[in-house]
Amino acid sequence: MINLYDAEKGRVFQVASVPGVGLLENIGLRVGARISIESRYAFGGPVLLRVENAFSVALGKDIATQISVKEVSTR
Repeated sequence: MINLYDAEKGRVFQVASVPGVGLLENIGLRVGARISIESRYAFGGPVLLRVENAFSVALGKDIATQISVKEVSTR
């Protein structure tokens, strides 16, 4: 497992653990959700990810490093 911030662009991951932040659950980031990295901004900026192939959301590095994911497949 790796943290979401270090996940590679263009691959599909499944969320393994998330911190207890209610907003994450509200946007669909829960254990078992499938996500893919669309982009990572330079200099420690946010990560843009696609949740359940439905919508995109940006997360700051501080939250993204607290989310564990495991690779499912490549796109």
